[in-house]
Amino acid sequence: MRLDLPVMLVVLALAAAAQNLLPGMPGSPLKIPFLSGVVVYYALNRPLVMALVAAAWGGWLIDSAGGLPGLCTSSFLLLLVLCLRPSRRLLLDGSFAGVVAAATVVALVQTLWQLIWARLGLPGSVWRVAGDLVLLLPSGAIAGAAAYGLGHTLDRFAGNVKARAEMQERSLLG
Repeated sequence: MRLDLPVMLVVLALAAAAQNLLPGMPGSPLKIPFLSGVVVYYALNRPLVMALVAAAWGGWLIDSAGGLPGLCTSSFLLLLVLCLRPSRRLLLDGSFAGVVAAATVVALVQTLWQLIWARLGLPGSVWRVAGDLVLLLPSGAIAGAAAYGLGHTLDRFAGNVKARAEMQERSLLG
């Protein structure tokens, strides 16, 4: 029996807890986008159906915890999955570096999407918003690294994925 769904629920619950319980970045209301990092991990490493489910649930969790309009982040994350799937090879086939790079960019684009969707405009000065977006670069990398580490480790323990070395060995023998 595969444990895809239970592992996804645990990863999403831990990411949601970390995103909501950890304080925002210094001098900014922005938080580290752990849930988006989980969606990036699933988009680059797991089957399309699993990635779409993670996007829908992750977006719902972000919207409900952040007070954003319904379907704001879910629609963004669903589009994100569909855009990232064809670029899996370009992003090193879902490797750690590929997930971190994609999550870094996603953190920036997601924040702009949420500002536009919520019709908040650009709060404060343009320089303030630019500073907040610059802070998102390392936070996106942190979120991607955490999501990859947690998701890949739990998937391997549950037997959902095999280690790359083991897969390569089997392909050479088979």
